[in-house]
Amino acid sequence: MRSTSNILFGVILSVASLVGFVQAAESAPAKLGVVNVGLLLEQAPQAKQASSNLEKEFGPQQNELKAAAKDLEQKQQDYQKNKMLLTETQKATKEREITMLTREVQRKQNDIQELVNIRRNEELAKLQGLVNQAIKEIGKQQEFDLILYEGIAYTNNRLDVTQAVLDYLKKLNNDKRAGFNQ
Repeated sequence: MRSTSNILFGVILSVASLVGFVQAAESAPAKLGVVNVGLLLEQAPQAKQASSNLEKEFGPQQNELKAAAKDLEQKQQDYQKNKMLLTETQKATKEREITMLTREVQRKQNDIQELVNIRRNEELAKLQGLVNQAIKEIGKQQEFDLILYEGIAYTNNRLDVTQAVLDYLKKLNNDKRAGFNQ
């Protein structure tokens, strides 16, 4: 336990020394910022557009899956309603049909979910790259010395540059749309 405290104390001293060194070297206080990437990934117009694109891309498959599930449910209800009137052979045939349809619906559901996850991860990777680019651009424009991702135990709100990055992403999105409309 003591060695962990010593390491933590050493890290704190190192960061403090680094900030002090930067301040002494430039005769100006270091400009620090913090950004909430989770909020950006949730609220950026590019994230909303990616989500909308995924819905459009996979909407037909989702509708097909819903129709198959509804068909399965109807067959199960019909079987339950009429099973007293069926012969043993007819019952066995209907049960096999329902079992096969159940497996098919589950397989389709798993396949679609896997494809959606793959595409969502692709879109998320693109968005993360764009967010990182936006953070760097805001850092240069506003002359930050250091911008950290949120995940810090405490930060003062005046260090939070999340809104500036979000505004930049919105402007970038609007500029992109304006370019397409010309």
